[in-house]
Amino acid sequence: MKKYMVEVQSTIIEFFEISAENKEDAEENYYDGKEVSWEQIESEILNVEDMESNPINEFKKWFDFAQKNVKNEPNAMIVSTLSKDGLINSRTVLLKNITKKGLIFFTNYESKKGVDLTNNNIISSVFLWKEIERQIIIRGKADKISKEDSSKYFNSRPRKSRIAAWASNQSKDLENETILSDKFKYYEKKFNNKNIPLPDFWGGFIIKPFSIEFWQGRSSRMHDRVYYEKINESWVVKKLYP
Repeated sequence: MKKYMVEVQSTIIEFFEISAENKEDAEENYYDGKEVSWEQIESEILNVEDMESNPINEFKKWFDFAQKNVKNEPNAMIVSTLSKDGLINSRTVLLKNITKKGLIFFTNYESKKGVDLTNNNIISSVFLWKEIERQIIIRGKADKISKEDSSKYFNSRPRKSRIAAWASNQSKDLENETILSDKFKYYEKKFNNKNIPLPDFWGGFIIKPFSIEFWQGRSSRMHDRVYYEKINESWVVKKLYP
């Protein structure tokens, strides 16, 4: 099984598991359009005039290119939050949806990142695609998505992943592995031949950006940087020194 990305209603990108027999069709449907070599990317200067006025649309273009050219989980992003003590906590999560309003990922709301975001919803995320020498830095506010949307995604996950969501007190101290294993077995038995409901403590966050920076590596460290900032509900775009 392999993950592929498909566009839904032109505003949302979702990830689905596609079986081997449908692989070719998925590739044909998704990898549509002109192939661009990374040498072409390196030689081209980022011109503000050529970029989308809305950075989320520009992000989708870059993400599409990464999907075609980055082998290992191009949807992985480093997410940083701020604790009550003023400490920065960073970890890797997977982007699951893109909407007109922002980027969506899922987690346990009682995890460290969930607690951080409940207390202070300012968030930073970084996509680094070394193979194509591209990076995107996003800063914004993270809000919980609806229970309905969280449930829709939760029900698409493999059964054992849904059981694990119930079994894990994410980020809490674990005295020994037996406790976790026993909890998994308990919920496996409890939900045997039954629908596994969405836990109240689990769901999605949407990152609503107020700034996005696009970075393109170039020779002699003459890198390209284009910075979008939201001011009074409008996006202002400018270039930065490398």
